Amino acid sequence: MTGRVGHEYSRTRSLHPGIPKLIVQDAFTGGGGQADRRTTENHVQFNDILSWTQGKHFVRSGVNVPDISRRGFSDQTSFGGTFSFATLGDYLNNRPFLFSINQGDGHLAFWQKEFGLFAQDQVLVRPNLSLAAGLRYDKQNFLGDKNNFSPRLSFAYAPGKQRKTVLRGGAGIFYDRTGILPIADKLRFDGQRLRQVNLDNPGYPDPLSSGGVFANQPTSIVRFAPDLRSPYTFQFNMGVERQLAKSLTASANYINTRGIKQFRPRDINAPLPGNMQRPDPVIGVLREIESAGFAQTHMLELMLRGKITRYFNGTVQYNLGRAYSNTGGINARPADNYDLTGEWSRADFDERHRFNILGTFKAGDWFNLGMTVALTSGRPYSLTTGHDDNHDTIANDRPLGVRRNSLQGPGAATLDLRWSKEFYLRAAKNGKKSDEGPTVKVGVSAFNVVNRVNYTGFVGNQSSPFFGLPVAARPARRVQLNFNFSF
Repeated sequence: MTGRVGHEYSRTRSLHPGIPKLIVQDAFTGGGGQADRRTTENHVQFNDILSWTQGKHFVRSGVNVPDISRRGFSDQTSFGGTFSFATLGDYLNNRPFLFSINQGDGHLAFWQKEFGLFAQDQVLVRPNLSLAAGLRYDKQNFLGDKNNFSPRLSFAYAPGKQRKTVLRGGAGIFYDRTGILPIADKLRFDGQRLRQVNLDNPGYPDPLSSGGVFANQPTSIVRFAPDLRSPYTFQFNMGVERQLAKSLTASANYINTRGIKQFRPRDINAPLPGNMQRPDPVIGVLREIESAGFAQTHMLELMLRGKITRYFNGTVQYNLGRAYSNTGGINARPADNYDLTGEWSRADFDERHRFNILGTFKAGDWFNLGMTVALTSGRPYSLTTGHDDNHDTIANDRPLGVRRNSLQGPGAATLDLRWSKEFYLRAAKNGKKSDEGPTVKVGVSAFNVVNRVNYTGFVGNQSSPFFGLPVAARPARRVQLNFNFSF
């Protein structure tokens, strides 16, 4: 049985809370921080597992409580307002396409409750055949569904007398949860407690100079769809493992994953094509979180594990995969709220090829070198116009006929090395060194040894002068010295 009780507090202050924030798409963010927030969390986590053996059965059951907590927010984010510019040229010419400001009561407290139950029976049917069957139940508050039962089944079979080949397979359902921020947004942005007002094409630097009046503007609302439920993943895998030598095995495994009823938000009150008027004029953005997303992943995993050479012991792995989805997650809005066909495309995390080496070279007492090699294909990113032509307050519009994540980023490669040596400080006895008593361990770790620049976060905005260029990179070379003394 394990458990944890904790209290967490965090506070963020803006140096200039009265100065509006400036966001220039794919160029820079400036002005005031507009990030004033205090959060408190008092939480309890609990896990208890009971195991017993009866004949050929090994049974496990338990209770899992990932979180029971009281969350408190005192949020004044964007109380000074935020100007958004579509392009760098619009910023230089003082033409923001949106001014957004929050007003009202930023205080909120609520209880978050999540728990699960599970039972599993592993049966040794024959000396070379084992089966495992289990059932899990998950529940969280703020979601109305109560039928989150997830059955799981797996097997392992080793044909022949020597049993050097093992066939493995399994299938199961796995449920997910919402997280804290979507729940907090639903409770805060209800149209009364905390108002979010958006002004299209406002004046700059005075947003009211264009004739807008905050009190008369419709407020934005966040809500859960009436049929919102916990999303779940169905996963199926089948593989074969073969012992090649005493300490060396090779395996091939196929994994198929389907994400069903995934979270997908959209503005169901977005301006209608043609007249560009919102269906309900007394409401601004009506961000509804729906269970309408779908994802699918295929992966072939090839692995060599064990003592590969006389001096190298470790794992060599290659993955060939493809991941598609029609949602970028619970916070990702589509380009067109009324036509979602263009959202089905490569998932944000899709990497076609992945090659890893993880292991240790050892040749004598002084040569003990750990190594990690990681080579991956590039991830996709979306092509956008950089403008908010459909007036849904987000400048993520795409050219006609272009799907999400249609552009390709470059791959990445890293090499990490680690060397260490342990020294025994106790004097040798009878000509032999002692492995007891105080020890000193020194080591050197180097990350990204070749100092390769692995770019991330590419700009897909056609209107940006930085189109096609990266805005970030993974860490450069780092060297770390370690010294440990044990007694």
